[in-house]
Amino acid sequence: MSHKRLSTGIRRLLPVLIQTFVLLLFVGSVFAQETTGGLQGTVKDPSGAVVPNAQVVATSNILVGNKTTNTDSNGYYRFANLPPGSYVLTVTAKGFRTSKREGLIIEVGHLPTVDLTLEVGGTETVVEVSGATPAIDVTQNTTQTNITEDVVQMSPMGARSSQ
Repeated sequence: MSHKRLSTGIRRLLPVLIQTFVLLLFVGSVFAQETTGGLQGTVKDPSGAVVPNAQVVATSNILVGNKTTNTDSNGYYRFANLPPGSYVLTVTAKGFRTSKREGLIIEVGHLPTVDLTLEVGGTETVVEVSGATPAIDVTQNTTQTNITEDVVQMSPMGARSSQ
């Protein structure tokens, strides 16, 4: 009889256990839902060599400000936790022209790979002209004199001089 009671008890308890298990699965999936996406890729030059330390900026009308990262030594970059929407990537690196990639769509839970190739740029010279007068330190009084090699040669050498 105890065997019969045990199997009857399990039969009554089994639907409750199944409902509890399904409920736990549902609650776990609600908390695990993603709300952002990401973007990753590699920055290269025209020959296919990677470009380390290139600055990659992601802009969107959804973001407050920009997200910025630099490529690692393998030319790799990655943005995580980007709200879904349309993005523009701007890449700058020394010796290369600035490159823009527009219309990149970020979707929830996706991490697309966007590889970028930079064109070699010409050298640029930046000259900064300021109308401000140079600051003069009025707290110190220093006098400097330049001595030529002739004066040094004609100077007495202390105990080593011959008389």
